[in-house]
Amino acid sequence: MYAILPAFVSAIFLGFGLYVLVTKGVTRISTSFFLMCVTTFAWQGTWAFLFQAEQPDMALLLAKVGYLFIIFLPTSFYHFVTEVTECRTERPLLLASYGLSLVLAVMVLTGPEVVSGFYTYFFGEYPKAGRLHPLHVGQTVLLACRSGWLLLVTRRSATGEKRKRFDLCLVSLCLYSLAAVDYAANYGYAFYPPGVIFIGASLGILAVTIVRYDLMHPFSLAATVAHEVRTPLTTIRLQADEIGRAWPELLAGYQLAVAHGLCEDRMRAGHLERAAGLVEAIKREIDGTHTVIDMALSSVTLERLDRRSFTAQSLQHCVASALERYPFLPGERQRVTVGPIDPAWCFRGSDTLLVYVLFNLLKNALQAMRSSQDGRIEIGVTRERGYWLLRFSDNGPGIPPNILPRIFDPFFSTKAHGSGAGMGLAFCRRVVEAFDGRIQCESLHGIHTVFMLRLPDAQAGSHDALDRPASQVPASGAWTA
Repeated sequence: MYAILPAFVSAIFLGFGLYVLVTKGVTRISTSFFLMCVTTFAWQGTWAFLFQAEQPDMALLLAKVGYLFIIFLPTSFYHFVTEVTECRTERPLLLASYGLSLVLAVMVLTGPEVVSGFYTYFFGEYPKAGRLHPLHVGQTVLLACRSGWLLLVTRRSATGEKRKRFDLCLVSLCLYSLAAVDYAANYGYAFYPPGVIFIGASLGILAVTIVRYDLMHPFSLAATVAHEVRTPLTTIRLQADEIGRAWPELLAGYQLAVAHGLCEDRMRAGHLERAAGLVEAIKREIDGTHTVIDMALSSVTLERLDRRSFTAQSLQHCVASALERYPFLPGERQRVTVGPIDPAWCFRGSDTLLVYVLFNLLKNALQAMRSSQDGRIEIGVTRERGYWLLRFSDNGPGIPPNILPRIFDPFFSTKAHGSGAGMGLAFCRRVVEAFDGRIQCESLHGIHTVFMLRLPDAQAGSHDALDRPASQVPASGAWTA
């Protein structure tokens, strides 16, 4: 009966590995995780037979074979962490650890230095530690500590979903480390080794983490497509410029030909004037598409953003730049009003990223108010306990209460398929969190919507406002236009 648990868990481990490999495809992370799962699958599968072995020779053989996989398990976990944290500088230490594991594996097969036999416990046979077994234990402790250090260091500069991924990896590492209690059974302490439970939970968390929070794959795909679109867009703009330069001459020639009776004027009234404006309309659409491309590319670079590069940025400059560069349709710019913003009011972060956040908020608000003739947008900034509170308000239709809690979720969208990917507000949240700030939304359905961005004052040294629970953060007054 004691063999049931390792046999059952062995199958689960193989399922974990295949689940990630099939879901995410063959990548560095999925491959290293699959290696971990296969190693654990083989180890636990061997233990299921060891606990039922009746012949001493067979028990010793199974103990040694099973320990071959245990020898490589700490290194495979460390290998996974180096891929998750993208620490390529760890390669020499990783290769050295694999080399040491290979040496210990040879010793397991050829002599009693690592596994000197087996104990007979109430649940069955279990490997007995040899005189060099502490070397493997020391290697395990070193790799666990190194993995934890890599995760903590990389987490400091991570944002949004990537930080959550590292948090879950740290939880998984802690559970994995608890499995070291099994080593006591190698030294004669008679208890059923519970390490398989800890490692099973650890790998399960990692599997969910890779699939649920590894959002770089869709970001990268979107960014790749967006980057490839730049070339035809640039070509179209150049051709539009050529048409724009040639149009006055073509128009003058056409009018001269009509005046001399060389051709019949079949143009409707106003067509020629409207045609002249088409070139500028094409250019505005191209500029707007380039802006969307820049935002898609910044979604990827945000994951690798070094927050140490942040500097003081003027809020007035960011708001003015966003309004100047946004591809407004005719009549839309007049709907936006901006309250007084002192040029000296600065936050710590990236002006480019904040402009993209404002682009997203402008786009959503203008789309929501498209059917309203008196829709208004108001932007203002106030100071609050070491933070700048940037309020972005519109008097559009608002957001239904059942939708409001999910608006910042990645890939959540209420728009028709093909009209939006649901990444705009998720991107806004990731940017503001990268600034050590917070973004919140208040909305009354059918009345207004207010987005509040709390951005750290570049001159302030206290971040106590964000240390309070969200429920204690002042909601601020909602605007109505």
